[in-house]
Amino acid sequence: MPREREEFFRESSTTEREKIFILAFEGNETEEKYFSEFRNSNKFNDELIYLHLLKRDKKDTNSAPNHVFSKLKKEAKDEFNFKKEDELWMIIDTDRWKNIPSIIKACNELQNMFVAVSNPCFEFWLLLHVKDIEEYGTEELELILKNKKISKKRNYVDTKIVEILGSYNKTNLNPNDFIPHIDQATSRAKILDKLQEEYPTKLGSHIYKLIEKLRK
Repeated sequence: MPREREEFFRESSTTEREKIFILAFEGNETEEKYFSEFRNSNKFNDELIYLHLLKRDKKDTNSAPNHVFSKLKKEAKDEFNFKKEDELWMIIDTDRWKNIPSIIKACNELQNMFVAVSNPCFEFWLLLHVKDIEEYGTEELELILKNKKISKKRNYVDTKIVEILGSYNKTNLNPNDFIPHIDQATSRAKILDKLQEEYPTKLGSHIYKLIEKLRK
């Protein structure tokens, strides 16, 4: 029997907001750090929204979208009685997983469940905070989309962030490099989404759709 909404808030030590958002991530460090800091910033609408992040144990390396989907559904939708306006979101990438259409189809069949896909990766969403990619040439954009591994710790998109910021550590994200520029990232992502696809098949990130709902 799913627990009641009031019990959820009691365990969360918070007063009830009008709406609950629950997020589950493919990664277990960068995305969680980013959204935690966004939740604590003055850009987040904390008067109306309660944002809950599903934390994955550091030893849990299974980040396949099917696993994220199961975790989100089991630990959120199946455990609590949500109102129809509450939303559960998966934050996933295209660079390693090829079954995203099936994940989106499954979410579309379930009330309250949504997907925010980044192509090729979450770091591309971060790049949009600090760079207008229209300044890049066609060849550079192709390299970003392919996002090949450059070193043990960095893919190509990571290196572009380093070029701009001087440093970047995805296991120890500095949110101040990104959160103040979240409006620019949203605007740039919307421009890339001119075809209004269910998920970006070219360079793009639909995280902006979630951010617009969470903003003041």
